[in-house]
Amino acid sequence: MKLEHSLPFGGGDCLARLDGDAGVLWEPLWRLCAELRPVERALLTCSPLRRLHFVHHGGGSYLGTQHTHSRLQHALGVFSLIAHFCPENDILRAAALLHDVGHAPFSHALEQLDGVDHHRWTIDRILSPPIADILIQHNLDPQDVLVCISGETTNLLRNGDGTLHADHLDSWVRSAQVGGILPLMAPELLARLRLRGSYLDTNVETAELLVDLIVAEARFHCSAANLGTNTILKHLVQQVLDVGVLTTSSLAAMTDNTVERVLFEAPVTAKEARRLWYHPHAIVIHRLGAKDTPPGAHIVQVDHLYLAMPLTDGQIVTQVSSRAAALMAEAQQLRGTYVVYWAIS
Repeated sequence: MKLEHSLPFGGGDCLARLDGDAGVLWEPLWRLCAELRPVERALLTCSPLRRLHFVHHGGGSYLGTQHTHSRLQHALGVFSLIAHFCPENDILRAAALLHDVGHAPFSHALEQLDGVDHHRWTIDRILSPPIADILIQHNLDPQDVLVCISGETTNLLRNGDGTLHADHLDSWVRSAQVGGILPLMAPELLARLRLRGSYLDTNVETAELLVDLIVAEARFHCSAANLGTNTILKHLVQQVLDVGVLTTSSLAAMTDNTVERVLFEAPVTAKEARRLWYHPHAIVIHRLGAKDTPPGAHIVQVDHLYLAMPLTDGQIVTQVSSRAAALMAEAQQLRGTYVVYWAIS
């Protein structure tokens, strides 16, 4: 029996392209096809946005896990969600494309270094050429885009009240899909979501599923594969900053591979960088006090986790589901002080 099937656009390279050359963008996780505005096509080919394809979304966690997707892939996923739910909102669509444009190499891994601030760098990039010029040429105000990104006014991309928005939704679902723990296809999950004002809303069952993904991501965040690897990575970058091999201002425009090259070539970091890249499995992590802390260990405080809550019929899911409330209470316990060090070989 012949299997009847069809491919979007009949197949072809436009399925895989990130530049919207065919006037459409196909997003493979959510299986969404967005018709692109001229401003969006221009943004997709500008260097600051292209740079994000060479920045890993999970920072150094890609060294020992399946989490190899880029910050640009995430941005395109968020854009596709915004274009799906708010197709006529040109400002919000542009904001979705640009919301992570200021990320440093290795995403959040380097955020605690002095002077590294992806929020400030995002503002700087959007208010400067070429991005500001592209927006203005297409009658979009860069300041309006920044308001959407800040969440100062609640919108589907961002909000300040701790409820689920498109940015976090794509992160959690993409991470779960990469890790093989997504219990249903992303388009099926998407079909269960609806827009309620400026918020995403769903039924209790789906909200509980999202809580499962949120808690799984929090556990991963505090694991040796993520927190351990990124702690060592941050330490190495701090060392090359301390000896003047890198500056914070130069770091802002770099990509992961250019930082990697510096770490492998600088005498102060070369040996440990090779160990990190080829033996990340040798990193040990535990809660402070759970075991003895060896000399030279890194002490890491985890105060912030991404625990924005889904809504079900307008209510936060933990208010109507004891299971969701219990899971969130468990996730809160992940906050605390961790010890990171190399196993004795």
